[in-house]
Amino acid sequence: RCPNCSYKLVFLEKRLRYKCAKCSRVFLQKFIENRDFRIWNSYRRETEMKELLVEIKQLEEVKQKKKELRELNRIAKALRLLFNGPKLRLNLTPEERRIRKREYNRKWNENNPEKVRAIKRRQLENHREQRYAYLKAWRITNLDKSRLKQRLTHWRRQQAKIVQEELRFNGYTLNTNGLDDSFSTFGLSDQL
Repeated sequence: RCPNCSYKLVFLEKRLRYKCAKCSRVFLQKFIENRDFRIWNSYRRETEMKELLVEIKQLEEVKQKKKELRELNRIAKALRLLFNGPKLRLNLTPEERRIRKREYNRKWNENNPEKVRAIKRRQLENHREQRYAYLKAWRITNLDKSRLKQRLTHWRRQQAKIVQEELRFNGYTLNTNGLDDSFSTFGLSDQL
């Protein structure tokens, strides 16, 4: 806009100047752009100040609500204490605390088996190398126990193969009742 008559300015590219079509005055490009920027900047500051004031007002309202809520909670707590008396706190020894924590964890594990499996899976993924290194070190230090475990695993597999062959040879199927008399449940426990 023209500073004299507020009419639209036309930019002359060859001369790098603005010209007013109404009053025919010519203005430098730098002068007009600086003036426009100052106007835009002052307008932007005003709008940001208004927005900031609105935010400050909202924050003050939130603070006031929190303060009122704290006051209401304090009054409610005082009334509870007045009518119910103070809540007795158990003084537990560290051992009793550990026992209670273990019991609470056991109940939580029983009620959330999927979460427990997911936690264990994540733990194994995050610490796989450390776990394998620990097992390798255990096998090296406890060579006798390690060999015993390997032998037990081998013989359990052999026993399972024998039971499967016996079942297949005798023609037992899953729905026959004769299975109860012929094999012990201990021998079939690895098959399940």
